[in-house]
Amino acid sequence: MSIPGNISMWGGPITRIPAGYLLCDGTLVRRDDYKNLFQVVGFSFGMSPPDGQFYLPDLRGRFVRGVDDNAGRDPDVKARTDMQNRDIKSATVGSVQSHAFQNHDHEYTVFPATGGNIASGTYWAQGPALTQQVDGSKYNVSTETRPTNVALHFIIAY
Repeated sequence: MSIPGNISMWGGPITRIPAGYLLCDGTLVRRDDYKNLFQVVGFSFGMSPPDGQFYLPDLRGRFVRGVDDNAGRDPDVKARTDMQNRDIKSATVGSVQSHAFQNHDHEYTVFPATGGNIASGTYWAQGPALTQQVDGSKYNVSTETRPTNVALHFIIAY
């Protein structure tokens, strides 16, 4: 038996989501069609929906983080917003937070003989090496900061 509001990860295709579950894709659904789910989540995943409707969570492409609840582990908790309307501040279940990368610097080793390549792999055998400070404005390796991850669908019981 599924418990309304329980969110699970689904390793199958969306065409085979089990009965009693919906895809967490931000869809607007009717309160009358999913009364038990609405009683649990209400407007947690989007305030101000059209009359008689509510939003499912939209967890596509997002990492999930536990609600801080005054634990002090989310230093930017006051910057969290409503899932559907970023103008509404919210630090509750369903709120979202944009990406961030803490400012930092560190040293790295380059080999001038190789045109200034960063020391790795075969370049370790070549020298002499120089140690320099990273200039973060020069090195963009991605458009986001992220840990190694795997993609799964999130589904919610109704």
